[in-house]
This record gives sequence, C-alpha cells and structure tokens, in this order.
Amino acid sequence: MEQKALECPVCKSNKAEIAGENVKLSGRFEDKEFLTTELTVLRCTKCGYYMLFDKMAQFTTQEPSDE
Repeated sequence: MEQKALECPVCKSNKAEIAGENVKLSGRFEDKEFLTTELTVLRCTKCGYYMLFDKMAQFTTQEPSDE
C-alpha cells in the first residue's frame, strides 16, 4: 500500500484535523439510493476544506520522497 503525504487540494496545506471517523454517507441519485463504505473525514485547518478518505488511505507526516 502506497503512503501519501496529506495535502489539501485547495490550499496545499498538510495540516488537517479529524472531523469524523467511520462516517457513512447516504443519498439519492435519480431513482437509486446509495450508502458509502465507512469514511474518515478530515478538515483542513488552514482553509476548512473537507476531505473524505476510505479505510485504505494511509498518510504519513513526512514530505514525499522523490523516487
């Protein structure tokens, strides 16, 4: 499993707080209802952008190395 450094897609900050764990999103699309797998929700501490990740996501706090 590849590990990625966390980076906000909006402001490129690498700092975030956990806004929720084991969150399931439900909704409707046309005539179908859906329920997602459990997600971890992170909120960027700099701009407030919410990022959703499934359980497979792993993050490091180190800068990505050039390989």
